[in-house]
Amino acid sequence: MNTLYDDQLQDILESSRRNNSALDITGILVHANGMFMQVLEGPEQPTLRTYVKILDDQRHSDCQIAYITPTDKRIFEGWSMGFIAHNDPLDFKKIIALQKQHSKEAIEPKIFTQTMREFLKILH
Repeated sequence: MNTLYDDQLQDILESSRRNNSALDITGILVHANGMFMQVLEGPEQPTLRTYVKILDDQRHSDCQIAYITPTDKRIFEGWSMGFIAHNDPLDFKKIIALQKQHSKEAIEPKIFTQTMREFLKILH
């Protein structure tokens, strides 16, 4: 990666951690081979406002919601914004499967939750 890209990514992580913590939002950012996946968890309105800010940020493009649901239990509790970086595109095969399900207009909640819990295991 180039230095400008690394600096932008670091800036995104630092501002996400600072802002998410203040809004009671938790989550994770996963990066592999130029592709990103992000999970945001928290109160409905702050979380949706945060997503709109992401859409408005010029550093982001082609953003899509893969899954949205109310829940009483967070997957990434304690992480204002965790981060996983991989160089192997095979690490994203489950995310690609989620994206394919999205084209069918519905994603199985169990599949999404299982995928996110697997990413959490990588963090620990």
